[in-house]
Amino acid sequence: MRVVSATLLLLLVGEGAAFFVTRPAFGQVETKVCMAAGADVERVVKTSPSAVDPLCIRNVALVGHSHSGKTSLGEWMLYDEKVLTKQPLAGQSLLDSDPAESSRHSSVFSHFFRVPHNDHLLEIADTPWTDYQSDANSALDGSDAAVIVASVCDGLKPGTITSFQECQKKKIKSILCLSKMDREFIDVDNFMDEFEATLGVKPVPLQVRVHGEGGKFEGVRPLFHLKSNGDITQNDDPATEEAWMNLEEAVAMTDDDLLMEYLDDGALPPNKVLLGLKTAIRNQKILPAVYASSEQNVGVVELMDSIVAFLPDPVEAREDALTAACESEEGMCGMKPGVEAGFAARVVHTVVDSFGSLSILRVISNSCDEGGNFDSIPHNIVNMRTREELKVGLTAFTLQGKERVPFPTGAKVLPGNVIAIPKLDSVQTNDILTVKEAVSEEAAEIQIEEATQVLTPLSRRAAELPLMYTALVSLPEADGKKGGRGKTNSGSDKLISALQAISREDLAVKVDTDTVKGSLLLHCMSGDHAQLIATRVKDRYGIDIEMSAKPVQYKETISKAVLNIEGRHKKQSGGSGQFGVCVINMEPLEEGSGVEFVSQIKGGVISKPFITSVEKGVREQLEMGGPLAGYPVTDVRVVLTDGKMHSVDSNDFAFTSAGKLSVKAALSKAGTRLLQPMEDVHFQVSEKLVGEITSIVSRNDGYVMGSESTGLDSVEIEAILPSASIPAVSDALRTKTAGSGTFVNLFAHYQAVSDEQTIQRIVDESPHRHE
Repeated sequence: MRVVSATLLLLLVGEGAAFFVTRPAFGQVETKVCMAAGADVERVVKTSPSAVDPLCIRNVALVGHSHSGKTSLGEWMLYDEKVLTKQPLAGQSLLDSDPAESSRHSSVFSHFFRVPHNDHLLEIADTPWTDYQSDANSALDGSDAAVIVASVCDGLKPGTITSFQECQKKKIKSILCLSKMDREFIDVDNFMDEFEATLGVKPVPLQVRVHGEGGKFEGVRPLFHLKSNGDITQNDDPATEEAWMNLEEAVAMTDDDLLMEYLDDGALPPNKVLLGLKTAIRNQKILPAVYASSEQNVGVVELMDSIVAFLPDPVEAREDALTAACESEEGMCGMKPGVEAGFAARVVHTVVDSFGSLSILRVISNSCDEGGNFDSIPHNIVNMRTREELKVGLTAFTLQGKERVPFPTGAKVLPGNVIAIPKLDSVQTNDILTVKEAVSEEAAEIQIEEATQVLTPLSRRAAELPLMYTALVSLPEADGKKGGRGKTNSGSDKLISALQAISREDLAVKVDTDTVKGSLLLHCMSGDHAQLIATRVKDRYGIDIEMSAKPVQYKETISKAVLNIEGRHKKQSGGSGQFGVCVINMEPLEEGSGVEFVSQIKGGVISKPFITSVEKGVREQLEMGGPLAGYPVTDVRVVLTDGKMHSVDSNDFAFTSAGKLSVKAALSKAGTRLLQPMEDVHFQVSEKLVGEITSIVSRNDGYVMGSESTGLDSVEIEAILPSASIPAVSDALRTKTAGSGTFVNLFAHYQAVSDEQTIQRIVDESPHRHE
């Protein structure tokens, strides 16, 4: 078949051309229109290239450890394809446009952009990964494929490990990109060996490095050529021969038929190697590796070639899921990948600011006519989570980083496209949106995908990340004092609205109220995360906020039993007086027993109503706090043994007061000791970090209960730690694990504080201390 250029075809068929072509046999020459006319390549960031065929789209997330070079790679892709006018410069990111990102020189949010390459369209999500995992997970869940970016000069980092593990778990096809190859003193072979030893997978290079590594790295020689018509052929350069043989063997090991042919003939035909490679990547049996240096702009184009050649298009990504659906339920057979029951999309990111909300959607499928022409954005959709029907306005955008490029009204929407729609105010990140007539089909498909573990953007469930840091949020007083008192309700309402808006955008943020004190609480990932939230509230809404650690609920208990303690309330001021006397014993109980009240009154020396009054006074005084630091007293038994009453002057108030006085005297005589709340903490970290976790626990007055392996290079460590140490533990864990470690904590029990310096510090800092 004669190959005709896409440009010539567009001239022949006109500007609105849209072809939905069937997939050819691998390596077969095909004629197809991939890119829309008018997708200019002027060096303007507002350009938005588009595709007219979903087979020509690749939906890819850039993942990996912080500072591994993900954003730089994305910017050089845009520059090399003439979408950006400005050459990317180190420390001057064009994608990281938020003020918080500029100051940190690191991504805080996921950014979405489009890159045209070789008549294909790359829809790319640049993720923050380890520092802000929730946002990264949402972008990854909406992708068909991923590029795991690893800085060779920094070694195998926790973020590299977790990103690979997430891709494996979510069934996301991946390429490993070794970045910063131009740096001095790097050892690629050592990195590959460590990767294999840690994760049990040996990356298979798709390239040969030119002139070695480190400062001598000047380029790459791919093992294949990607032609302009989409064909892939072997690179017969002699310099690639050894690497090709290694690739050939690796591919043969992934398929029994290929292995038999390889053993019989001693080699495989190049087209079978390349086809087997793509199949092995699709089945996650091979992790291909490429090399790049963003600073030198080396290997970037070749990375895009590898993405186009070997990572799945949106239609291919749906094929396995629909096959599973057909095998599970006869009524699900016959659906066309990418078309299926009609429009469906996943919300992969949400932006909420003073102008309103913007929902970023990854399109999964859409309706099309018999000629393969896809429909535009539907005007009426349904949120699968809430079953709410929503109206979609005429305004929509494609994204090039921070730039919102208007999406033409009535333009076609293809599977794999990423579009941004404003004013879907009830929609949250990770929601699935569809049309009313497709709700039941989509719900059935989701259930089948979950049951068969053939996961796609339609069915991947959002991971619940543990929120490891809690802060008390307040507005500053005019005189500089903290607290919520004295401020207008409107100020507090604005703060709550601002935090709720940020929690829509960042799923690792939750806001609630302390049920005891009524204070506003912010739950997030770390102290650094909390400060970022404060900055965003200030920048976006003009609200200054102050954050402090959530108050620790210390308690006190008595050190010894005391007997025959009298509480006497007597008052005479003319007319009826007030009189009540009670005698109590107080004794300590086992930890966790709380407060017990026992009456041993006999003979009616105190009537039953007044016994109830004594108990009320006892409990109120215990709650008012002990003599040491003013914290509530617990784990005691109070026994009412005797008392006196007056037929005229005794009343409820008198005996309540007598109960309080008796407790106050008993606590003073018995003396109290401090109890602190302890947390049962479960850490999830790499096996390499067990020593670091043990050290963190020890430094924070905790102790390790045990550990258990939970998978490849993953271990769960259980420890008991003081509640007061949780903020410090959260920050230490983030520092030591570079954001990859997590923990969940639940209240365990109260435990006596034994260290004298700690006791004195708690007493000195107590806001409840009785003077």
